[in-house]
Amino acid sequence: MKDVYLADYARSAFTRAHPRKPEVDAWADTRGDALLAKVIDALLARGDLDGAAVEDLSVGCALPVKEQWSFGGRYPLWLAERLGERSRGCASRQVDQQCGSGLAALRATAREIQAGAIEVGIAGGFENMSRVPMGPALFKEGVLTSPAVLRDAAWLELGVALNMGLTAERLAEPAGIGREAMDAFALTSHRRAAAAEAEGRFAGERLTLANAAGEGVARDANLRADTSAERLAGLDPVFQEGGRVTAGNSSPLTSGAAAALLMSEAALARHGATPLARVVGIADCGVAPERMGAGAAAAIRRVLDQTGLAVAEIDAWEVNEAFAAVPLHAMGELALDPARVNVWGGALALGHPLGATGIRLAGTLARILPSRRGRYGCAAACIGGGQGIAMILERC
Repeated sequence: MKDVYLADYARSAFTRAHPRKPEVDAWADTRGDALLAKVIDALLARGDLDGAAVEDLSVGCALPVKEQWSFGGRYPLWLAERLGERSRGCASRQVDQQCGSGLAALRATAREIQAGAIEVGIAGGFENMSRVPMGPALFKEGVLTSPAVLRDAAWLELGVALNMGLTAERLAEPAGIGREAMDAFALTSHRRAAAAEAEGRFAGERLTLANAAGEGVARDANLRADTSAERLAGLDPVFQEGGRVTAGNSSPLTSGAAAALLMSEAALARHGATPLARVVGIADCGVAPERMGAGAAAAIRRVLDQTGLAVAEIDAWEVNEAFAAVPLHAMGELALDPARVNVWGGALALGHPLGATGIRLAGTLARILPSRRGRYGCAAACIGGGQGIAMILERC
């Protein structure tokens, strides 16, 4: 297989989504596909790359329903001014692998380059969680359904599997992950993200883009630099009476978009691009759906086996903070060094726009590696329905 490189990466600011209070979300009046198109345009502009060179677009979206249905990725392609009419020959697809959709989109385009089918592609992802409300509302409307035969299956606790918060409770209890540990991890995420913000770490990836009102949206709205252990401890459990999972140790509803530019070695030379990282390996796997958070650790194991690397060789980890229990479980299962995990904070502080998150994990990881003089990094996410996905990058 040919080598594939992450040539560049960018994202929008991540905003606080609220279906019932859209006024709090700066992207509430912006379609998710249109926001992704803005990110793609900015990515191509700063690399001075002609959109006609892009041969492939993979779009991750966890809920491709209502206006987030993108006609197989065509809408963001057509909405991007630097693609649009110039890219009629560009193939596209929309990928739904739930919270792993962004990493799955990266995998789809990377595989095309590795196979020698293309040389330049873009992987993107988006979610607007104010404009397309999450599961319960969509089930009530009949937009989402589940087969009756599965609801009655003795081996499948579908009521738990469909409720991500309950799966986090199921993950935490047998692993001995207590409320205090989850709250402490959440506090660390906010503090690390606040420190990274103060140090200008996100300046190279986060774009200032105009919303529908013409206002520049430049900051991640979910970050709470002033949160405290006492404030987190005062929050009530959300999903289970006497439970451990609260709004404070869960990722917030978020709107945002992200995109990564992928190239072959020949394309890098032809376009004079300096890559951020080389894709070493990508793997996904299934796990018990009622403990879907275990998927991150399981996928990490698989990609390490695939690449022949050991935990000790990984200099930085980006494990998605869908819930604090997920990275804590991975850290316990794999003996990960906490000082190497989510060093610039994670989804608990920055937000989790489902389809865009995997792009952020990989893109941020590629930027963390040189800052720590590391060689290898691993990005991983658990996936609703009982899966996990992980990618290993090597600093160029």
